Amino acid sequence: MKKTLTLLLTLFLTINLFACKNDDNKPTSTVKGTIKIIAPSGAPTLSQVKIAYDALDSDYTIGNYKIQFESTNGPQGLQAAITNKSHDIVIAPVNLGASLYNKTKSYKYVANITDGNLFFASTKEITIEDLKSANLVFFGEGTINEAVINKIFEYNNITRNDITFLSDTNMTNAQLAADKEENTIYLVAEPSLSKTVQELKDQNKTVYKIDVQEEFYKATNGLTFLQAGVFVKSDLDKEFVNAYLTTLEDGIDFINEQPDKASEYATELNLGLPPKNVLTAAIPGCNIHFRLAEDCKDSLNALFELNPKLFGGHIANDFYF
Repeated sequence: MKKTLTLLLTLFLTINLFACKNDDNKPTSTVKGTIKIIAPSGAPTLSQVKIAYDALDSDYTIGNYKIQFESTNGPQGLQAAITNKSHDIVIAPVNLGASLYNKTKSYKYVANITDGNLFFASTKEITIEDLKSANLVFFGEGTINEAVINKIFEYNNITRNDITFLSDTNMTNAQLAADKEENTIYLVAEPSLSKTVQELKDQNKTVYKIDVQEEFYKATNGLTFLQAGVFVKSDLDKEFVNAYLTTLEDGIDFINEQPDKASEYATELNLGLPPKNVLTAAIPGCNIHFRLAEDCKDSLNALFELNPKLFGGHIANDFYF
């Protein structure tokens, strides 16, 4: 009887010890919810491609939150996301984020992820001096793009009142692709520019480019053209925000270090970006770089001075997360 009791007790303790060991191996954290991210198409969407791809895994979380990513065309979707508070993180032009923050106080600037992806382009060799006499076909009238161009023009003593503005870079790229006069300079953006470069290369034509970001850097004594920023809900879980920023920085490093793989991911995600081979070539010109917002204050103030109206008249003291 005593042997039987001893055997049963030993068996009971063994089962409980095994159960405890299994409990120790179980994840101690639970999913807290879903974070919704929205970004405009093009380079800002590309900046999120590693996160969006990893989120295809049903077990993937950042800071114990599931991730839901969405890409949108045009500023309307971004404005609606901020106004309606429908998304937790909004990637948007920095001036748009600042302007809407003045009205809503809902989304704060936490990081910058693109430094500008604009180029002057032509089917003939060009220099900055050629902007004084060539036909000019640009896009972005009344936007931060025009303000940046005006600063470059001022620095280079260029005065032009006859610029043709089209609605977007798809249209300027289309005209560049069809250009026959070779006396026109277009304002175009990556990654769609690389698609045009490939199309013309197939026709034995060359596209010549001037990097707008480099020219702005010269014109402002070393400041950055901050284009797209990361805006997070003011009350978003700070632990999550820190985890997201770390993951985002790693993802941006991945894009720049492995552009071919990043382009493969983007193609699989069907984000409306150019084909894989074109996207791989475009990534360097997309200028996707990670910077914390607090490190961008000087450049942001310089952009603000170009046209305060584009930023809603002022940059709020509590704009930074």
